[in-house]
Amino acid sequence: MNFRRVLIGVVGAALVSTAVVAQPLQGFDPAVDVPAALPVTSFYEASPKLAGAKPGDLLKAEPVAAPAGARAWRVMYASRTWDDQPVAATGLIIVPDDKASRPRPVLVWAHGTTGGARGCAPSLAPNPARAFLERGGAAGYPIDIGTPYLEDLLARGYVVAAPDYQGLGGPGVHQYLVGDTAARGSLDAARAARQVRGAKAGADVVMLGWSQGGQAALAAGEIASAYAPDLRVRAIATLAPSATIMSPVVNQLFRSNTPHVYEIIRSYASAYGLSTDLLSPRGRDLVEVAGQGCILEVFKEIGRSKEPGVIADVTDDPAWTAALERNQSGLRVSAAPVLVVHGSADAIVPFGSTELYQARACAVGTKLQIDRIEGGDHRSIIPTGRDGILRWLEMRLRGEPLAQSCPSAG
Repeated sequence: MNFRRVLIGVVGAALVSTAVVAQPLQGFDPAVDVPAALPVTSFYEASPKLAGAKPGDLLKAEPVAAPAGARAWRVMYASRTWDDQPVAATGLIIVPDDKASRPRPVLVWAHGTTGGARGCAPSLAPNPARAFLERGGAAGYPIDIGTPYLEDLLARGYVVAAPDYQGLGGPGVHQYLVGDTAARGSLDAARAARQVRGAKAGADVVMLGWSQGGQAALAAGEIASAYAPDLRVRAIATLAPSATIMSPVVNQLFRSNTPHVYEIIRSYASAYGLSTDLLSPRGRDLVEVAGQGCILEVFKEIGRSKEPGVIADVTDDPAWTAALERNQSGLRVSAAPVLVVHGSADAIVPFGSTELYQARACAVGTKLQIDRIEGGDHRSIIPTGRDGILRWLEMRLRGEPLAQSCPSAG
């Protein structure tokens, strides 16, 4: 059985008018056991230091196993939600173990969808500071863990900061696809890295985000100047970002019984105080599952019944429409150049999402480069894009010219 393709990214975030809503359980066997969310340890309970902390303040840290030639810590740091509410965020900091003659650049890795429960935090996994390991791999992890290109990044002298996102690991309802909350948590992870003793992390920051994390990375570029003026965000590299939330087929999407829809509904109802009247009793049950387990568990639960979970058009509610619209990427100019690497055969976040993002981003003046990978799907572009992404990040840090994809760009 090959069910990996339907378990990654965020189907619901990027369907566009040229895409077809896929059957949510295609290739997934609901009879297969799926791993439960990871146990949340006492480290993940909010520190009393949070009350007086500034965004990015390091609240606590504990060492974890690291790759050869590196050191790593599980960390908790102060952050803020989109509406400025203080939260305790968690993640990983990984540092090369050699001496640096100058401050190191920080690379923030923004991961893809894992789920909505606290136990879906990648940093909770055993040996989390490692190369990228896909969900459902031989080790049986319930979520994607690790950082793509980790050995390359450490060899190039980056400090790697890998946030879990608000509500994953730390307390609270995870604000899934609330871009500014994830963006703040990502920028604050870079700030926290600068407080790790011996890391020698500097103010130069680059972002690398995939799928859900691609939206977080794009939003980080858009808020960086106002939210984190102490950082120099130099580059935003994304892989198949969930850049287009609101699309012409959003009602079709919400009625498609796709697991990610229930993550969105739980998230937006909590973050924006939105009504859940669009849900049937079955839909309310699925939202509960989305908060108690990781994304595989929602897939499995949907397979138990074909009863619809969403029974009303989301666009009939102006508050819902406004919330979806405000989380479109590209409505604000990015403080740093943006690279989008996206596969033409991506069935999870269709390439049309990036085309719509391109139109918005170019219109506001973002410096944008798009690399379309012919035949690439949602996951295969991670190894395929490796060399180009690493080279592009180095070029941005050196201040070299950018090959732009906006029609009017020189």
